Amino acid sequence: MSSLTLINSMNAVAMGDKKADIILKNCSLVNVYTKEINSSIQVAIIQDRIAYVGPDATHAAGSKTTIIDLEGKYLTPGFADPHVHIDQFVMPSELAKQSLLCGTTSLFSDPIDIVSVCGFAGLKQFVKSCSGLPIRIFSVTPGGLPVDPKFSHGKALSISEEKSALKLDSIVGLGEVFSWTKVTSRDPQTMKKLAQMLDQNCLINGHTAGASDRKLNAYISSGIFSCHEPIDYAQVMERLRLGMWVMMRFYS
Repeated sequence: MSSLTLINSMNAVAMGDKKADIILKNCSLVNVYTKEINSSIQVAIIQDRIAYVGPDATHAAGSKTTIIDLEGKYLTPGFADPHVHIDQFVMPSELAKQSLLCGTTSLFSDPIDIVSVCGFAGLKQFVKSCSGLPIRIFSVTPGGLPVDPKFSHGKALSISEEKSALKLDSIVGLGEVFSWTKVTSRDPQTMKKLAQMLDQNCLINGHTAGASDRKLNAYISSGIFSCHEPIDYAQVMERLRLGMWVMMRFYS
């Protein structure tokens, strides 16, 4: 569907000049823009797009419109998991099934294990296996392999391979740079990788377990602006005050 056809269709459904495919009624809408929960909301959908959100969508109802009564259940935007190692556990297709059941529609994968074993070829195959699924999977190139080459036989991507990886569909940046001492000591290879990602306007994920004050500032100053490692309120606030995105993490 062209953009012109799409916006005309959505406009027409919103105005009642065209009938919706689906109407959701009795929704408790979690509005992430106003931080409200709006009750008794109705939502009109055409194909995979929302055309109307408001108190009454009956103007968009037709004989072929499917009406679903949510009975006050919550309606939210799709959740995004900002950091997951899919390749440690299951195939992407299997995780997609379970994620969708929980309302997660986007995953950001850091395929450390498959790259450790199979290198750049493994990364390309992993990205291929993530395509064509009913969920969006974005990937990053592993950001800290190996942690210490003296104690690891794992493979790592060269700087040129990382640059080539950015041409692959769905690769959006560099994964968690978990050996943060390489950043604070300005390890030349690590700093070149960070600079290359910044030059390409890419994301760089962080891993700052144990870092604080000068070390944390040096890490953030190197272009890394996210972390999933703080374990208490003080650590979370220290990172937020320095401009980091802090990810919620579930511990079982």
